[in-house]
Amino acid sequence: MRLGKLGNRVTIARQITVILLVWGLSFILQKILHIPIASGVLGFFILLLLLHFNGLKLTQVEQGADVLLADLLLFFIPPVVGILQYQQLLWHSGWKIFVVIFISTALVMMASIGTVRLFLDEDVEA
Repeated sequence: MRLGKLGNRVTIARQITVILLVWGLSFILQKILHIPIASGVLGFFILLLLLHFNGLKLTQVEQGADVLLADLLLFFIPPVVGILQYQQLLWHSGWKIFVVIFISTALVMMASIGTVRLFLDEDVEA
């Protein structure tokens, strides 16, 4: 039984390593090609393409991705601590931040809808 847990941990570590290698590749590509996209976003696209074109199977990264997603809250602890440290600033001008977040979210949603409609119209015409 203990060997099974160790084997599972090794599998998860290997899968996280694969995900990190894809991110590392995207970081190098972003720097070499001067792509104006964050390496994390580029890495997601590379991973998506690898999964789509069977360069990677989902089973080769699924458990590692699940572990990373399960611990995602840990990645948000520093911003929460920052918010707690600057409470006075948030009380004073927090409403401005929320207005910007609301407007930018609405703009992104509208742009996404427009893009999807544009591509759907192209598919209908073709």
